Amino acid sequence: MRQRSRQIIKLDDVALQAGVSPSTVSLYIRQPERVSAKTGKKIQTAIDNLGYVHNKIASQFTGGRSSNMAVVLPSLANVIFSYVIQRIESTVSAQGFQLSIASHDHCLNKEEEQIRAILQWTPAVIAIAGADHKTSTLKMLQNSGVPVVQMWQVDGSAITAQVGNNHEQIGYSAAQYLLETGCEQLAYFTTRFNDDIRARTRYTGFCRALEERGKKPLLVDIPRSDNIWQASRETLMKTLVKEKGLDGIFCTSDSIATALLMEAQSRGIKVPDQLSILGFGDFPSSAWLSPVSLSSVSLNADMIAVKTAEMMLAMSQDKEYRGEVVNVGFEIIPRGSTRLPF
Repeated sequence: MRQRSRQIIKLDDVALQAGVSPSTVSLYIRQPERVSAKTGKKIQTAIDNLGYVHNKIASQFTGGRSSNMAVVLPSLANVIFSYVIQRIESTVSAQGFQLSIASHDHCLNKEEEQIRAILQWTPAVIAIAGADHKTSTLKMLQNSGVPVVQMWQVDGSAITAQVGNNHEQIGYSAAQYLLETGCEQLAYFTTRFNDDIRARTRYTGFCRALEERGKKPLLVDIPRSDNIWQASRETLMKTLVKEKGLDGIFCTSDSIATALLMEAQSRGIKVPDQLSILGFGDFPSSAWLSPVSLSSVSLNADMIAVKTAEMMLAMSQDKEYRGEVVNVGFEIIPRGSTRLPF
């Protein structure tokens, strides 16, 4: 069967129907404010009637600015990641950019493949998560000429544009907080520990705080599961049976912490009198859990989103701007799942 031929509507077709020059149509598409309202209305009517779609890739080859930005993350399942990406997308789209999103599931080989594919389209800016990447990935980014913003982490990396938190300090402060509330034996609950680089960095700080007090940390790596809630609850009871004196837990996410809190309550374990639980990420639901709300570490996600978007836009406009290091800090939010440190 012969394939039906398709008639591709071109910019010249729009110009012909609107009764203006192709250059005027091009100007309207790129900078509509520079075209009179009357002419703009004629061009937009022609675009709508013809169903014309502007070829932005072609515009790049003729010297136009890329209208695409990209973000590469380890996960989209984390509610804080999703929240920040939504804020960034809203900001850059208001300035005429489209945001491409990729998730590599904590696999640096997959991250390299995704970044290579994204760079083939020469985005205006690319944002990546964390300070640890394959050497070949960093070299590829450096040689691409595309500006790079490092998100979520400011402890480490030679990338000049960074927005995020010092995760080693977060782990240290979390352990200190639990010790100051009267906990004696602390555990660090995580999952996929070998894959989650920032979780390992927080654990380094966690261990340092305990070692200063002459105490040994307990690392609990929850088996990988599609249902982290079930896996976390099952792991808590196995751990408590084995570690009789355990009375304080710092978790790598509020999801894990919430599951532990639910299991403790269902087993009649008094929280925080017998067991303190501290989450990470300060999810929107954590403050409203009942009958016990969840203490957590806030990453100042709003500030991460705002500063990252601002830096991406600035780098897209000014080729000389190399970005800066912005440590947005963090805050431990005491709620019902931990005792107060006094």
